Amino acid sequence: MSLAARIGTSLRRRNRELQWLSVVAAVAFVAWILLTRAEDLRAAFSLTLPLFALISVSVVASFLVNGIELQVLAGRFGNRIPLGEALLLGLMVSTLNYLPMKTGTMLNGVLMKVRYKVTFGHFGALVTGSSVFFLWTATVAAGLMLLVEAGSSATATLLLVAPNVVLGMLIVWGRLHPGGWLDGHSSRIVRFVGRAIDGLGLIFSSGRLLAIELAINIVLIGLNALRIMWAFQALSVDVSFAAATVVTSVGVFAGRLSVIPGGIGFKEGGSAAGAGLVGIDAGLGLAASVVERAVSIVWLLVLGVPATLYLQRITGIDLARAEELRTVAPEVAGGETA
Repeated sequence: MSLAARIGTSLRRRNRELQWLSVVAAVAFVAWILLTRAEDLRAAFSLTLPLFALISVSVVASFLVNGIELQVLAGRFGNRIPLGEALLLGLMVSTLNYLPMKTGTMLNGVLMKVRYKVTFGHFGALVTGSSVFFLWTATVAAGLMLLVEAGSSATATLLLVAPNVVLGMLIVWGRLHPGGWLDGHSSRIVRFVGRAIDGLGLIFSSGRLLAIELAINIVLIGLNALRIMWAFQALSVDVSFAAATVVTSVGVFAGRLSVIPGGIGFKEGGSAAGAGLVGIDAGLGLAASVVERAVSIVWLLVLGVPATLYLQRITGIDLARAEELRTVAPEVAGGETA
């Protein structure tokens, strides 16, 4: 076995171990909450129809905006995704995020390569860039709203300064990165990493793309905050939009950093921590996050699963046609030669 293969096997094994450890930790955390906050969680299932409708609209809107973001980022690499399919992609990506061992991410990458000609390297850059923008927006939003709710503090200052420093460094790097520096390497893995790095350089070097991404992620955080605010109302707790933004921002930050499917347990734990920052009981923060996830899963089942099956089906047709062309082409060439 080559060195690259051994390294790949070792990384996959460690990734599996890390995911299983994360699952155990998340389950233990949720079990502790169930034992100590049972009353709060029971209240989470008393959603009124108007609140369910409001949260549902916000959930579906977030799925669709995710698809638009994929369209925008793919466009940076010269790959066109029709708007209708981009909206379906947003549903599919959110749905497949619940598959274990990053299976969903791999399926998304295969589909985007086959149907939209996005290379695996650029797909890696797309996923990474999207996560960086989302984490940056969530962290800065938490810092700003924490200032509004609790006044100046070391935590708010850190949340405002640190992500801006990191993003600023990435922008400078993106504009200075030469690109193509690993294209001639003998290892396919190294070439893939090189293309992903080059793709990130393209993303962070575009001022226009940065502005669009900022607008998209502000909308996403705002929609998340509205859902959490309405979820608190379902628990008979009135919170401001600023406080709800802190709760949701810390929650989505923790969930995005998780390696387990859907960030289950981590997002809820982050919401509990965010609630504590603005003086709300941590158990109520977790319960509000449970309400939001429950409604999201309903619409993933109703809309996300059909969208996923449809996109996978038409991608399978694309693969079959490509295979048919590969089979027919040699025969046509042979006929012309004869």
